[in-house]
Amino acid sequence: MTQALPGEEPGSTPEPAGGQWAVADLRITTKALPEHNRVRNRAMLLQTLFHEGPRSRADIARGSGLNKVTVSTIVGELIAQGILVEAGQSADVRVGKPATLVAIDDDSRSVISLDLSDALSFRGAVMNLRGQVSHQRDVAMITERGDAAVARVVELAGELLSEAPAAVLGIGVGSPGMVDRAGVVRFAPHLGWFDTDLRGALAERFGVPVHVVNDANGMALAVHTFRDNDGRSILVVTIQRGAGAGLIVGETLVDGVDFAAGEIGHVVVDPRRETSCLCGRSGCLDSIVAVPQMRRRLGAGEDRDVVIADAAEALGAALAPIISVLGATHVVLVGPEDILDEGFAAGTRAHLTERTLPTTTSTISVDIGSDGGLLALQGPLVAVLSAELGIS
Repeated sequence: MTQALPGEEPGSTPEPAGGQWAVADLRITTKALPEHNRVRNRAMLLQTLFHEGPRSRADIARGSGLNKVTVSTIVGELIAQGILVEAGQSADVRVGKPATLVAIDDDSRSVISLDLSDALSFRGAVMNLRGQVSHQRDVAMITERGDAAVARVVELAGELLSEAPAAVLGIGVGSPGMVDRAGVVRFAPHLGWFDTDLRGALAERFGVPVHVVNDANGMALAVHTFRDNDGRSILVVTIQRGAGAGLIVGETLVDGVDFAAGEIGHVVVDPRRETSCLCGRSGCLDSIVAVPQMRRRLGAGEDRDVVIADAAEALGAALAPIISVLGATHVVLVGPEDILDEGFAAGTRAHLTERTLPTTTSTISVDIGSDGGLLALQGPLVAVLSAELGIS
């Protein structure tokens, strides 16, 4: 994910320093140091208003440690841009004139969010800054691969842009596979994408900021931003064409040096099993839990309980080492509701318990992200909010 770091303008594409990528905190909670610039202060102010609601300028200054002049300047600029609005007077009983509250105008900008994770279709939505959907479109994806699939993405984005009710802050895309921070899909075999510059194709066509994120990473961002959680350790597992994971540890999204963190689909969970996989090996997680594979087994008449139990056991085997090493406390499973249900979640947790120390999994929760697919659309939205406004 391309994310504005301290010292950079939002929407820019940072260059790696010394061959290493810096990782930005998901939430900015401290005042900027002298070597930082006003971008960080603006992000901190916007995050405060996004997560805590309307505040007076004085309350923002007290809570952030920023001086009142800095707060007033930033607020004035954001009001002029239409991102903030004055929202009436404070109800606090204080001596003197009541303070004027400021708030984010959720409808001041539109974001185009594209979810490419589903096994049967591409989905897209026009959303406001709060993640509310005003328009949504689905495009069936049965045979398209490679350039043809990119063309369908561009077509879908164009249709949604024409329906945006406000100025477009950016386009966010949640793609399966390995995605680098330049928006290049390095490896997504299910779509025939290998070093495919998806960000470049969209940016060149539409001339607005574009941010592409791995779909599971995007959903982890969405859970962090829009769901109740402690924010410290979130593991989101997506099961569609294959299996992928998005991980947040210590308020930091973990994507790995080669952007391969979370690519659990090709972990061999049963080397003796005679299942074929796109990677050429047998017994991969994908070959057992991928939605098309499970649907084939169900369609062939296999007992549902057996198929689900088999998939839950394979997933538990793949996740147990991750949870043991990193201490994840909140696991969210995301996928089609006809496959992923509470029985799947319970089975996964049971197999995690069998494979780890009791102290490791005694407090872990395994939930189903059953929200009609909203989580998968909110992920790309957060990628845009984070990069363009510093909100996450």
